[in-house]
Amino acid sequence: MQVAGRRVLVVEDEYLAALTTVDCLESIGCQIVGPAARLPAALQLARTEALDAAVLDINIAGTMIWPVAEELLRRGVPTLFLSAYSENVIPARFASAPCLAKPLEQDRLVHQLEAMWDAPAVGAQ
Repeated sequence: MQVAGRRVLVVEDEYLAALTTVDCLESIGCQIVGPAARLPAALQLARTEALDAAVLDINIAGTMIWPVAEELLRRGVPTLFLSAYSENVIPARFASAPCLAKPLEQDRLVHQLEAMWDAPAVGAQ
């Protein structure tokens, strides 16, 4: 599977977490879209950018990421969630999207992205 050049949206409001995610993705050859630290910017990128995947923190500055996830689902963009929550707070409509615990482990992120890219697209209209 070709990873280099894939465009990945990163939405993360914590600077160090965003830096870690971006570094991990760039190390495997991905092109980063963002990172966006606020919901309006993330939603704009989700609506307008050509994307191969998205890595979304669930809670952005106290706001849940669901409007961005809805847009990505509508467009058929594979999405991976990141969460510091111990309980599963992901709505049922996103149940097929993987969720990784923070702090992020690079090997798990890469494995999940590869699995998403190998799976058939869902949600596209």
